[in-house]
Amino acid sequence: MVELSPLAPVFLLLAFSEIALGSYVLLKGRLSPVNRSFFNLALLAGIGSLLDLMVASPSSEERAIWTFRLLVFLLIMEMGMAYRLSTLVPHPVPLMFFGKNILAYWLSVLGVSLIAAMSVEGMVNDDYGWVPASDSPFTLLAVLLVIYLLMLTVTFSRRWRGLKGLIKRQAITMTLALALPAAVMIGIMALAVLGAEAPRMYGLGELVSVVLVAYGILRYKLMVPPRVVEPVVPYRPVPALVNGRAYLFEFPSADRMFESVAQEMAGGMSAFIVARTHPDQLRARYQLMHTPILWLAQTPGPDRVDPSNVQLLTHMTMEFVRKGPSLIALEGLEYLMLNNDLNKVLRFLGQLRDEVIVEGSILLVSVDPRTLTERQKAILERELEVVKE
Repeated sequence: MVELSPLAPVFLLLAFSEIALGSYVLLKGRLSPVNRSFFNLALLAGIGSLLDLMVASPSSEERAIWTFRLLVFLLIMEMGMAYRLSTLVPHPVPLMFFGKNILAYWLSVLGVSLIAAMSVEGMVNDDYGWVPASDSPFTLLAVLLVIYLLMLTVTFSRRWRGLKGLIKRQAITMTLALALPAAVMIGIMALAVLGAEAPRMYGLGELVSVVLVAYGILRYKLMVPPRVVEPVVPYRPVPALVNGRAYLFEFPSADRMFESVAQEMAGGMSAFIVARTHPDQLRARYQLMHTPILWLAQTPGPDRVDPSNVQLLTHMTMEFVRKGPSLIALEGLEYLMLNNDLNKVLRFLGQLRDEVIVEGSILLVSVDPRTLTERQKAILERELEVVKE
């Protein structure tokens, strides 16, 4: 029979707070890879706090061994999730050693977690529950946590030059928040190795980290483009567009679409542009000083998105539309189809089209018809209203 630790209410409060906060952030942006990664991180932290309680409660040594193994496994998985989250904010960058190979990264994290967990063999009991009889698990865990901190530091330093102003402050805050649990764990394990007996409440550092990261996500609305209204002078009159419609501009160049963008913005509508053309060229040509422009590019950096990251693109465009009547302009559909399965791109367009209709917004998509197959062209023309010569 398990007799719960006197600190059980504290452990339960930590677990409930972490899971509840993670769920709340997820509900605020279910399509966002940042929000989803944060939910996974908070869930792992919450389960870890429950395991802390089990390790702190009197039980048999055999049960304590397997509980502590599971705790070590979750701690390493949690650090893996935290590092993954650090590569997404304030803008996505490749993983250290793995680049864009997410599968290889998670297989490696899983393997290391299993090895670290199985290093726990014997347990002894003290006034604060069970603890490994050997220093080996703590030593291995400490080494892995130091490696995690180094990876956070290197990843942050690599993007340092491209950060400025508010984005730089956001990156500093998020990195420090994600580093905090590892620092707390190392401190608690150091006390155990030195023979000092103290409550082993790893969840305290995790809760502070979860609160800070959640604040950063909700306060700064990461991955959500800002809405602006700026005076834009159209080059020439173009046919008026109707709210709640989605248009396909079939022209060799995207000029006609951008002229329509300028005309709608001159009427006071906020716009969000996703383009293959570099933003500096569009801003200079159409006098778009403040309008958010997302560049489709494989080179990581601010205001850019990898063309294969359709999930992030979906989140950013959908959240922009949900803030009020808007204009979404997409130039570079051919590039998206080149880097993704056609069904994935069509699903993205379908979701965005439906959201535009519901919110009374406008969707503009530019494509060179010469680059499409007859099947692709037929599908697009069925979903979108065609504008052509």
